[in-house]
Amino acid sequence: MFLFSIKGIAITASFRVPETHTFHQTLPLPPKTTIIGMIGAALGLNLENAHKYTDKNEILVSIYGKHKGMMKDLWNYRKLTGKEKNYTSEDIKNRRHYSILIREYLCYNDFIIYFASNNLDPLEELRNAMLSPVYALTAGNSDDLLKIYTISNIITLQAEKLNQFEYTILPEDVSKSYKPDVDFSLIPITQTIYTPQVFLLPTRFEFKGDERRVIERKSFTFVSTPIVVEKSIEGYIIDGKKVVLQ
Repeated sequence: MFLFSIKGIAITASFRVPETHTFHQTLPLPPKTTIIGMIGAALGLNLENAHKYTDKNEILVSIYGKHKGMMKDLWNYRKLTGKEKNYTSEDIKNRRHYSILIREYLCYNDFIIYFASNNLDPLEELRNAMLSPVYALTAGNSDDLLKIYTISNIITLQAEKLNQFEYTILPEDVSKSYKPDVDFSLIPITQTIYTPQVFLLPTRFEFKGDERRVIERKSFTFVSTPIVVEKSIEGYIIDGKKVVLQ
């Protein structure tokens, strides 16, 4: 397997849990669909073509990342309903065409994003695109800029059976088959402990013009505090960090 990684930082990041509305909870790390969006931004592709490019070239991805805190931001937005021309001065004064939502953000993020393929040529093309992306890379929202400070060379790796993970995403539900791999007595009282979180996330879409529909969902486990899983998972060790490609 050929593989390279990019290291980046983002002051704020938000990866909205799909199909949420007035409260936009964030995922702890960028899911595969967000990383495919980054691939599209680097290559100058729209979302549909970014997914086609990833599938055609069998590009796999993974993530290792941490954040230093979280916050909630209150948004006030204007709803477009097609009735704007009929608003009275009283409607505008009372802001009846406005609504609010709360969005979660991760603060002071460090990410290592991995790209892999059995085919060298598309991976070289993607790495060159990351060196000079067509569009700015973002960590979720368009105003959460992702600053890339290191792009590794392409290396060759062999998969291994792994059972200890931290700060990454596992492409399956391990919520009932793990145990913590940390001594809680040694953790500072100010440090937040997160148990693994499982989310059912879209993985494939059907595109029709500007419209897209989810055609496949899979369960993913977001791991923060170190854990050991009962059944080993095929993954890779890169600079001491254990990740599973998806």
